[in-house]
Amino acid sequence: MKNIIILIIFTTLLFAGCGKLDDAKKAMKAVKQVAEIAEDTADSFKDLDEDEIKKIKLKEKEVRSFFENVIKIKEKYPDIHFQVAQVALMEAIGAGENLKDIVNKEMNISFDEYVRISTVITFSKATGLGSQLSKTMYEQMVLAKEALDSQLGGILTSEEKEELEKALAEVKQEMKELEKEMNSDENANIIHNCDLVLKVKKELNI
Repeated sequence: MKNIIILIIFTTLLFAGCGKLDDAKKAMKAVKQVAEIAEDTADSFKDLDEDEIKKIKLKEKEVRSFFENVIKIKEKYPDIHFQVAQVALMEAIGAGENLKDIVNKEMNISFDEYVRISTVITFSKATGLGSQLSKTMYEQMVLAKEALDSQLGGILTSEEKEELEKALAEVKQEMKELEKEMNSDENANIIHNCDLVLKVKKELNI
């Protein structure tokens, strides 16, 4: 990262020219500040991957505290969308602010905790809809299986029966895979987190 910073600074100075040295210095200072903020917050954003997020089951107390903090801090920083930490980071940098400093000063939770909860909430809301879709697909497969079963009881040629049995086997396999996904602990966590977030947001009217 330091090599990239040096390159940006050099390029800024090169294109600014001698007559615009003050502007170049200001630009160089801004680049340094952005780089320092990025380095300072990088660890908090790289700790959680998708597999880790799926294992987290949020508690109502921490979700409620998160949104209460977001509501409170929004009044002071109306142009920063704190619900999604990744978005807030870029908006804070654009406003010349350090998101980590804001959170540590204005919220009653640590910056790492803020990033963790925000990431889990964002992921759960996005994938929660996918879980509902999987459930709908499974219900449709049940109906398809029943329809194929009833057709197998009719008068069929050996070729027609073979084709129906093949289609039925494919439906059963897809149902089995969906059942495994829907019954997993990770999926249960996602649904729990999504429902909890919607519940708290409704109660807080946000």
